[in-house]
Amino acid sequence: MYTLEAIKSNLARHIGDALEEAVASEEIAAPPKPDMGDLAFACFRAAKKRGGNPADVAKELARKLENVDQSIQKTDAAGPYLNITLRPGTFIDRVAREVEQAGEDYGRTESGRGQQVMVEYANLNTHKEFHVGHLRNILYGMSLDRLLDFAGWKTVPVSYVNDMGSHVAKCLWLFVRRGALILERPKPKAVKGRKKSMLQVDATEAMDDEQWIRYVLENFTVAWAHRMIDDVPAEQHTGKFLGEIYAEASKLLGENETWKSEVSLVLKKLEDHDKAWSYLWQETRRWSLQELSRYLQDLGADIQKQYLESEFVDRSKQAVDELLAKGIAIESQGAVIIDFDAYPDPELQKQKLGVMILRKSDGTLIYATKDIPLAQQKFEDYPKMDLSLVVVDTRQALYFRQLFAALKLLGYTKPLKHLGFEFVTLPEGVMASRKGNIITLQDFLARAVELAKQEVVARHKDEWNDGKIEHAAWCIAMGGVMFTMHKQDPEKPIVFDMAKALAFEGDTGPYVQYAATRLASIGQKSKCKPQDVKKADMAALDHDAEKRVAFVLAQFPEVAGRAAAEYKPSLVAQWCLDAASAVNAFYRDVKVLEAKDERIKLARLRLIAAARVALENGLRLLGVAVPDAM
Repeated sequence: MYTLEAIKSNLARHIGDALEEAVASEEIAAPPKPDMGDLAFACFRAAKKRGGNPADVAKELARKLENVDQSIQKTDAAGPYLNITLRPGTFIDRVAREVEQAGEDYGRTESGRGQQVMVEYANLNTHKEFHVGHLRNILYGMSLDRLLDFAGWKTVPVSYVNDMGSHVAKCLWLFVRRGALILERPKPKAVKGRKKSMLQVDATEAMDDEQWIRYVLENFTVAWAHRMIDDVPAEQHTGKFLGEIYAEASKLLGENETWKSEVSLVLKKLEDHDKAWSYLWQETRRWSLQELSRYLQDLGADIQKQYLESEFVDRSKQAVDELLAKGIAIESQGAVIIDFDAYPDPELQKQKLGVMILRKSDGTLIYATKDIPLAQQKFEDYPKMDLSLVVVDTRQALYFRQLFAALKLLGYTKPLKHLGFEFVTLPEGVMASRKGNIITLQDFLARAVELAKQEVVARHKDEWNDGKIEHAAWCIAMGGVMFTMHKQDPEKPIVFDMAKALAFEGDTGPYVQYAATRLASIGQKSKCKPQDVKKADMAALDHDAEKRVAFVLAQFPEVAGRAAAEYKPSLVAQWCLDAASAVNAFYRDVKVLEAKDERIKLARLRLIAAARVALENGLRLLGVAVPDAM
């Protein structure tokens, strides 16, 4: 049990004894203002039970608890609240020792001990550009994985990549449409047994460009696929290149409805494992997957297993047949659906889930159909899984309710939870891949690094070498981007302002990073021996700023545990801001290296060292690295 939790538990016991009733430690919280005390207890419930005045109960408790615990400096009543002030030196010493002993594990809890949770995120599409909107998915999932691991869960981070679907068919359709015009058409050949002037005319010779393209789409060969791929420069073997084709395809299809039948043809051939189309799809998919892998590595996301939608095409067809056979799904106007509102189950009807389409009238499958065998595969791969979390934007909320209901009808009872998040937009407005108005992830991160580098160069161009500048710029850029994504609750949209995100002042990542680097810098400048600092007597500390730092550090385990339980990295981000603010106030109000009393100097250095460990632990849960200097 951590210090603050132990103190609250002990206070709850003392208050309960005084009231002669049970009091939960959760009823003891920080007062609205620090000058009121360190902890407070609201007396409304106790007064109501007694039929008395809350203010009178607070006064009675203040008197009874005055000398019950050596960790309490004073108790007083403020209206209906009992306020408790802790003894500074004793409290600071306990917190510092706790942080020192735990180190990188400080704040770790065991609420999820013995349980396995799957965190599915980084669910991106191949054959589209990776843009800034995808960043929230990756960072949210990555932080959840770290938070849950920190809370004792055995985490299994996985991704489900949509590499098969209408978006792939659209991209490859236009890729082949363009590539068809570079193919050499068959030439007329002499017919044996006839005069040389008599030529056999291939039917394709008489075709115009549009007819030829249709012919290539219908009769696509591996040789043609090789020819088209070879025509693409190596530097364009990227998701960005494919995303541009996809955006153009979406635009063209919006202008010409007749071409949609060609896209359906491509999708059907892909689902039927046509050799030539499969080869083209696998090669171009590789371009996207390699790019995605680089992004995940750069961002620090650790994916244990990657599932691909294409792996479940055949099993999806079987799943549809199974749902039909069991009467869960029905045929409707040539399509296969689950009509939850008409399903003979009152509980399902209450949920107003509507209709879930499994197979379209043209025989092609949609992603919903593949999610069913995906879930089945997950349970087969990880039979001990206690909880499955899926991180996907809020637009899919109804769909996941439908999916989970369908799985329940199939007999899957393990807890499944969709964690939604809102959009990321830029000041310029909403982005959409199909409209082609997106900011690619590559360009976005490069811009962040460039702006951060300008700031670092302005501060240190005459004293730092290029390597140090590059490293600091990368840390600051990533810190600014990640922190901005995390500090907002998932259910709230983000309008990302690059200049604000990278600022060294305000509620930003660089502000917190700077606080951490400054903590390290003061420790290094002190020239004091580490063993002397660790032996420092914390009883010498009694300044409000010192106690404030210790109190924020003591709150970290509770905050980290609550962030995991509520799936909110934003709680940790806010704690980091509070910690950085407390540290900055500490610098402002007390002297460390200039302290005249060596005993106080060492004690303050010990507190600084503890603050650095805790702050870096908090940033690590958000994926934010701390540079050596800023």
